[in-house]
Amino acid sequence: MRRAALLIEDGETSLVVRTSLECAGFECRTFTDMVALLRAVRRDRHALIVADTTSTSVDCAALLGWRTSWLGSDVRMIALGPDDPRCIARTLDLGVDDYVTRPVRSPELLARVSASLRRSEVSHATAPAGPSVGSCSVDRTASAIVSPVASVALTTRELALALMLFESAGQVVTRHRIAREVWGQDPELSARSIEQHIYQLRRKLKRCARDSIVLRGVYGSGYRIDAVDVMQGAGTPKDARNGGPLNGPWPRAA
Repeated sequence: MRRAALLIEDGETSLVVRTSLECAGFECRTFTDMVALLRAVRRDRHALIVADTTSTSVDCAALLGWRTSWLGSDVRMIALGPDDPRCIARTLDLGVDDYVTRPVRSPELLARVSASLRRSEVSHATAPAGPSVGSCSVDRTASAIVSPVASVALTTRELALALMLFESAGQVVTRHRIAREVWGQDPELSARSIEQHIYQLRRKLKRCARDSIVLRGVYGSGYRIDAVDVMQGAGTPKDARNGGPLNGPWPRAA
């Protein structure tokens, strides 16, 4: 049975959504805050998240960030909100999969959920495994980083970190963003855990990619992953006379 997570404060709206989805075969759980929802969807596989944008506890941007980090795009996210064109456009621009206006009508909700799940099945079947940097890529399905050299398994949080860093290759990913989207906590509370996971991810990247990519710390800000030209600065001295490597003494003058 497919699971649906509902983040809806209004009792009447929650009842309509829950009843509609359960009649369609979903197992529904209702949450009153985002942290509780995040813990549940990380622990158990959910096909759908329905969030009411009029609820004070809902931050759509954070929910979408968590989905990218932890869940994958095949988990559908439906937003509920007022019948206001500006609000609809703004919410859809954030990246939700569909929008249902309040008051919620069961036939429309189910039609939009069904269409969104169909789109997910098509895109999931054709989508690449994950982002890549140089010859190394993140395989979201296998929860691993892979390259021609090796495939190295990742923990759940390492996978979330790798996806975030690989998708922002060449750019700084701030500690604040990592703490918020991966840990769901204040940066000060998760600082030590982030450092430990970055250390482990560095070791695994070294095993997988050797020296072709590097995970750098950016002082006072965060972290950045970069591709490296392994032929540049590799440390192999060159013979200035003929361009070849110095594997022995300099040639004697004739």
